[in-house]
Amino acid sequence: MSQLRKSILERRTSKPVTFSKDSPDLQLVRQLIEIARNAPNHHRTEPARFYLLNEEKIKNIGQLYGELVAGDGSDPQLVERGKKKTMEWGQCPGLLIITCHTDQKSELVQKKPEVVEENYATCCCICQNLLLLFQEEGISSKWSTGPVWKHPQFSKTVGLLSPEHEHVTALIFYGKSTNQAPPRALSPIDQHLVDYH
Repeated sequence: MSQLRKSILERRTSKPVTFSKDSPDLQLVRQLIEIARNAPNHHRTEPARFYLLNEEKIKNIGQLYGELVAGDGSDPQLVERGKKKTMEWGQCPGLLIITCHTDQKSELVQKKPEVVEENYATCCCICQNLLLLFQEEGISSKWSTGPVWKHPQFSKTVGLLSPEHEHVTALIFYGKSTNQAPPRALSPIDQHLVDYH
């Protein structure tokens, strides 16, 4: 089996709580991001923006998400869940935030509104590329869509370059983990494939 096939079949979401405290080599992570950027991109808009957070910013993001989950503090269960999320997210050794940058008022988008979806598709391809590259390097990961970006302090905390034109595609938590996720069973391909041959 080729390495690519093996990576696709074996890659599984790993919870950040299972990661060791040692962060993977940052130079390697930067190299993998650069490789992952080579994804299909109609009109060559290069919409992906990458924010590789340090330990302090990871803790801050964990705090913001914990506050969102806890809500107004009136529900003890949500408050407890918020504390758990603050700890889980805030102690993760690595966090990369990927946003999709599209200027809705640009001449290109005005002429071709489908560029908005095309840009998002490109960013998703980049995310999958990166997860598979992590897998090859023995780095565990989780692609999260936890809506921490709804927090009013999110843009400032991350330092988004163009918050009015960026929306979050993924929060990718990464680290070293010895936990092996079980294989995932998919429904039969014939339920999803129309084959005219």
